[in-house]
Amino acid sequence: MKIKKRAIYRSIMLLFLFIFGFSSNVIANEYQNGIKINDELIWNCHLCDDKKMDALFGESWNDAGIFENLSVNRKMKWSVNMVEENSTSLSALISIWKWGFEDNWGPQDNNSKFSYLKNPSLYPSGFNFTNMFPFIPFWLPVPIGEYLGEVPLGEIYDVDNRVLPTLNVRINKDSIHPNEPAETVYIIAVYNSKGILSSFKLYTSGNVVVVDISLESLQIIVIISTIGLVLAFVCTIVLYIKKKRIN
Repeated sequence: MKIKKRAIYRSIMLLFLFIFGFSSNVIANEYQNGIKINDELIWNCHLCDDKKMDALFGESWNDAGIFENLSVNRKMKWSVNMVEENSTSLSALISIWKWGFEDNWGPQDNNSKFSYLKNPSLYPSGFNFTNMFPFIPFWLPVPIGEYLGEVPLGEIYDVDNRVLPTLNVRINKDSIHPNEPAETVYIIAVYNSKGILSSFKLYTSGNVVVVDISLESLQIIVIISTIGLVLAFVCTIVLYIKKKRIN
């Protein structure tokens, strides 16, 4: 009887572990929007070799799309107006200010809606996020590492989740049109925990960087400034107390 009871207990425990493991996988694969309404995102262009880009992609490479008007020292801003979620998709409506020099942004240039499938495995095999330059999204669902790992991406992409979620892209010479690009180019796109593009680098063979863009970390600056003010305030109080004791 004891042996039978032990066998029953073991069976129950195995069944429990199986159910728990299955539930954990389901929970882990529940993708969602990492951005929220009223989020403001600003990207800075630290380097853009216009002549090299013209040679690689033709002179109209920055006439339209997400890189319209891109040039060194310019900024692009996004403001999240709405986020939506249903049983099959995740989406966001975003106001976009094109690349420019001014910090006084004025009215937005356009509104765009970005949508993704909730189940990334439903994308067709060999999927490309876009067939237009820069070939990578500026925002993705979270957890982004798992999401990228499940999308059946095309051969131009390689996902690296060892440190930070990263998309490596290789665009072979003449793969878009004849002489476009004029030589093989590479892209490294790094994302943060919210699924937002935090760093973009386009380079050619020999690791020659042609375009370098990064997300402006306004929140980090504010946090550092706040900590500095608090420390200064504490130091002032400590010095005041010591002075009082001495007197």
